[in-house]
Amino acid sequence: MERYEKMMQANIPKPSAAPIQQPIVRQAQPINNQIESVTPEQPKTDLGYDVIEPEAKESGFDLINAAKTTVNWEGRRDKKGNLSVYALPAGDMGGDYEVAGINDRYHPEAFRKIAGLPAQQREEAAAKYISEYTAPLVSKLPQAIQPFTQDVAFNRGLGGATKYLQQGLNALGQKVEVDGGMGPKTLTAINQVEPKALMRAASQAQLDDEYRMAERNPARKKFIKGLESRIRNRLATFGLG
Repeated sequence: MERYEKMMQANIPKPSAAPIQQPIVRQAQPINNQIESVTPEQPKTDLGYDVIEPEAKESGFDLINAAKTTVNWEGRRDKKGNLSVYALPAGDMGGDYEVAGINDRYHPEAFRKIAGLPAQQREEAAAKYISEYTAPLVSKLPQAIQPFTQDVAFNRGLGGATKYLQQGLNALGQKVEVDGGMGPKTLTAINQVEPKALMRAASQAQLDDEYRMAERNPARKKFIKGLESRIRNRLATFGLG
């Protein structure tokens, strides 16, 4: 914690938001079976957490390893390859500081703990936190979609991930209410569809939503390219294997 406090006292400058010159005019490109993996521009111990770790055998990923993939996408690293604590750009809406996507606005306690660890211990701790944070939703789901949903839930919250699954279900012909609650009707519908088809449909739902939010809020437009890469990377990694 002493290391983190010194870092916080260093008055790290917060980048200014670049002006948006051009509005987004194109629509989100449809998700399909032949999606390619896109590397994002910015690739992004033990805290005593009791982590629920059901194995996702059908997908080939256990959830901690899947969480480490999320950490790798979200995190920034120092010259030694360890996770860094970094200032967020203006307009990010995640607070002021972040480590591996764990920010001081939505995950304040976990952020303080992980940021205060020696740098070489942060990766394991971040993966365990992601697994614990998402477990209330992920543990209810079929194994085949657990790693995928774990990443969506960390990226957009448990309710947000559930809404994208529900929108995906409706796109596949199921009739469920899009309310962000993983109730029995949604769970039954999930078990009626093919997992890969659901992951594609949920990915399309998020992609469309990101474009709508960027149109409504100009501050989000500068993040759309990275968000689209993230959505497509997730599907290529967890949804098409």
